[in-house]
Amino acid sequence: MNGMAGTGKTTIACTFSEALEQSKRLAASFFCTRTIAECRDVNRIIPTIAYQLARYCTPFQSSLCDVLGEEPDLGSKHIQKQFERLLRDPLQQSAEAMPDNLVVIIDALDECEDHTGVELILDLLFQHASTFPLRIYVTSRPEPEIYNKMALHSHARDVIHLHEIEKSLVQADIELYLQAELKVVSPSASDIEELVKRSGALFIYAATLVRYIKSSKRLSNPHKRFRSVLNMAHETTTHHAQIDALYTAILESVLNDDEIEPDEKDDIRLVLQTVLFAQEPISIETIATLSGVNDSTRVLSAIQPLRSVLHQSEQTGVVSTLHASFPDFMFTSERSGAYFCDKVEHSQAIAERCFVAMQDQLRFNICELETSFIPDTAVNGIEGRIKEKIPLPLAYVCRYWGSHLALASKSEALLKMLTEFICHRLLFWMEVMNLRRETGTYLATLVIAKQWLNQPGPISPELVILVEDARNFVTSFASSPVAQSTPHIYISLLPLCPRSSSVYQNYWKRTRGLLELKGSLIERREAAALATWNLGSRVLSIAFSPDGARVAAGCKDHTVRILNAHDGTPLLDPLQGHTDWVRSVAFSPDGKLVASGSRDHTVRVWNAYTGAPVAGPLQAHRGGVTSVSFSPNGMQIASGSEDCTICIWDAYSGALLRCSFAKHDSVVNSVTFSPDSTLIASASSHNTIRLWNTHDGTPATSPLEGHTDYVTSIAFTPDGNRLVSGSDDRTICVWNTSDGLLSTSPFQGHTDYVTSVAVSPDGTRIASGSVDCTVRVWNIDDGTLVAGPFVGHPEWIYSVAFSPDGTRIISGSLDETIRVWNVRDGLLPLPVPFERHITYVESVSLPDNNTRILSRSRNSIWAWDITPEGIVPSLSDQKLDTDSPRMQPSGTCHLTFTTDHCIEVRSKTDGSLVAGPLRGHTDKIISCAFSADSRYLVTGSRDCTICVWDVNKAELVGVPFRGHGYHVTSVASFPDASRVVSCSRYDRSIRIWNTHCAMIPAPAPLNSLAEQSLHHTPDTILEGWEIRRDGWVINSSSAMLFWIPSDLESIDAWPSPHAEFIITPKGILQIVQKELYLGDRWSRCYVSD
Repeated sequence: MNGMAGTGKTTIACTFSEALEQSKRLAASFFCTRTIAECRDVNRIIPTIAYQLARYCTPFQSSLCDVLGEEPDLGSKHIQKQFERLLRDPLQQSAEAMPDNLVVIIDALDECEDHTGVELILDLLFQHASTFPLRIYVTSRPEPEIYNKMALHSHARDVIHLHEIEKSLVQADIELYLQAELKVVSPSASDIEELVKRSGALFIYAATLVRYIKSSKRLSNPHKRFRSVLNMAHETTTHHAQIDALYTAILESVLNDDEIEPDEKDDIRLVLQTVLFAQEPISIETIATLSGVNDSTRVLSAIQPLRSVLHQSEQTGVVSTLHASFPDFMFTSERSGAYFCDKVEHSQAIAERCFVAMQDQLRFNICELETSFIPDTAVNGIEGRIKEKIPLPLAYVCRYWGSHLALASKSEALLKMLTEFICHRLLFWMEVMNLRRETGTYLATLVIAKQWLNQPGPISPELVILVEDARNFVTSFASSPVAQSTPHIYISLLPLCPRSSSVYQNYWKRTRGLLELKGSLIERREAAALATWNLGSRVLSIAFSPDGARVAAGCKDHTVRILNAHDGTPLLDPLQGHTDWVRSVAFSPDGKLVASGSRDHTVRVWNAYTGAPVAGPLQAHRGGVTSVSFSPNGMQIASGSEDCTICIWDAYSGALLRCSFAKHDSVVNSVTFSPDSTLIASASSHNTIRLWNTHDGTPATSPLEGHTDYVTSIAFTPDGNRLVSGSDDRTICVWNTSDGLLSTSPFQGHTDYVTSVAVSPDGTRIASGSVDCTVRVWNIDDGTLVAGPFVGHPEWIYSVAFSPDGTRIISGSLDETIRVWNVRDGLLPLPVPFERHITYVESVSLPDNNTRILSRSRNSIWAWDITPEGIVPSLSDQKLDTDSPRMQPSGTCHLTFTTDHCIEVRSKTDGSLVAGPLRGHTDKIISCAFSADSRYLVTGSRDCTICVWDVNKAELVGVPFRGHGYHVTSVASFPDASRVVSCSRYDRSIRIWNTHCAMIPAPAPLNSLAEQSLHHTPDTILEGWEIRRDGWVINSSSAMLFWIPSDLESIDAWPSPHAEFIITPKGILQIVQKELYLGDRWSRCYVSD
């Protein structure tokens, strides 16, 4: 059923639904509405219908349960998968057992936000509905995407156009309705006739008129209102005239009512404007907060006279506009006149009230979480606590302040409020959003805030930096496992924040008892990846969508992935169809399509929003497809192949338009259109680049020659004047497209093949990825390195891409991850002079029994001086015995080792047992050393631990030291055994341990874990520390102590009890020894202003 706004589609659907339900023929229904987030989400339609069908029909329920047993998370999959598995398959299996003449109703499909998803649902319905044992009834406005789909499938549906039904029939129905509803005022036949005439074909006019006349407002007079409607001027000049006149009359009757006090009218205006601008139906309390009325009773009073145009849900109490035509009226000045609602002016007021509300209500540990040792989901009664501690008004402003800010003009007041929020409330806001599991929303909010700052108006460069730093901090949090536990915003993430970040500078000074990390490893984190997204398959190609909201990835497992660009979460199931590696992906300029090229010789085109195939497989190449690129108008796709050819395809029909380009002499590795679409550039394994005329495929210039090995990647600058290339010769070149000459000397710096290049949106920088596992950023004019090398991927980088705003680079790697990098000029990691030495370190010693440690590698000796400021390394000229033993016995004792990894300390004089057997290691002991007075023995083992023994007491001192990732090959002890030194030639690190651990306070036992009976004393906290694959450092009771990012975890640089210094090839990490607030003490870590 198709009809213009206000023609009565939903009313008919409701009536039809009630009739079907009474006759037990209503199988399921879904009423879409733009005013409720869940009901405008097209992804909820199929799961809801499947659920209702399962409740209605037992055979269908049984089939559906079988499906969900195999794939329990189908409700979160893309629409096509939902349709096939939740509806089609169970219906086909249970068809014979289904009753006859069942109906499914979907109302107001046009009110869903995702128009592409709406198109897909219609496609699927047209494709399969004829095979279903039921009928499907859909209502909608004649929106283009729906109208076009209906036209394409005219053979598969029946359509009723309400706005095309003979007017006399529609008015006869409206007449019956008015006669029934207006009995209270005893209208005459002529009165009804007049009102019917004014209603025209718009049922909403009649319905709104009835609500107005029969208002339940205090002291309202239905007869008086009825006469005022009849006395309205009768306009017929425009399509909207009648409904506009009615809305105007309703507002006039309220705001010109002498019985309503002026201050009450002010309340009515504020409440009305607030509901109009609300991003979702909102509670009375939220209206009070956003409107500035600040009194729920006054809000309720203000709503009463507006019930002709506003609706309050009886179930939830939330308020929204009654019909979509009313906001359209209010936001159009030509229609609403004196009642026009200015979006910019009122958005500014609401945005300001959002900031005021957050300033008043946000606080540290808002949900009073008792311990930091468990994930949020394990907190007893967490959902109830969230509802209690985060009331609806606060939840609303936290979620939508960015949406209101985006509609406001820049002002000094808003700039000041945003600054205060970022500097004082950011972490508290993160608590709320993380507990409510709205990570994607709050990342998008900060992107909106940055875009708002770029609008015309007052300029605040400092605030731009504040917002960008906040965005980086939130990205690191939301994209990682640390988001599992809200307390670790403070415990884990803040200590690891780059020291140059304004987030660290603003918030660290307000904390105490947190992990304090120093050293060059922390300084190098300025250039660490903001986020790491694990795809589970090698990543061969990546691309940003033009709006920066999505990322496409081509993978070795033959799939294309579509990810949320803010947090890396999958937006769709992997797109399947290719039968070999996906070597290249590209978004269309409008972001609606994704093209993919594969080693299976084909190109495929996908709907970027739903994952549905649009065209393909496109077959013409006789070798693997290495590269795909959209033309600037999005209508064509170029593909390059191992068969040495380039093909041009129609992006929508898949038709082959041209494959007549002169062949390269070797494999085509990369193709791209020029920004004006006149040229296509191609790069080959013949070390050359060629430029072709797009219209006829003829060469535009001579081959561009200069590389000495395969050219792997090319990219045009935004103005099309230059072309950038990367090559297996380890260089990057920049060419003038006008004459094909190099514009500057090749850029050198990578130490292995350059696999990918990208140009920044402003055309000033080049990003490059390489087999040397680094990403580098270059000045395009002179080749100077402006950022990087960014280190983090342990395997080859295959693809890099700039975000559309130029602030981020993503890189895809054979390590199965995509990493996100902050692009900031001057972000150059510090060199590590001892990198090679530590890479091959073999042993450590304290030959002079002082605070200087010596380490020996294959070719060098380094000295490490422990000072109050940290460790000072230097290359030493001191000579060491190159055959110095790993065992350093005392003068009076010698050691024996048993087969069960125990140690016996025996007298050198008579062989008697002095101490032992000492039990603690679980594998072979490799090295050992005594303290100066022989009281303490230090041992290192293949079990990756170090033990300190009190020889006199024959017992282990404390717990084994854990932290090395592989065998401990050498140990040494300070004279008084206050510190122990160890190294591993396998994990390539030196560690210095403080035997008197200050990290855990001894006097106070820590609280028990929720839902566990384990009592965590300081001793149990210290036991069995290890790092999980997801970066969580846990103890023997699986308490979540800290989370460590992958750049530190990958080199085993993570804090553990007694660890004071960790020296790795990438730098030094110092863990300041102090009391930490963990477990139930975590809530003491923040000191309010």
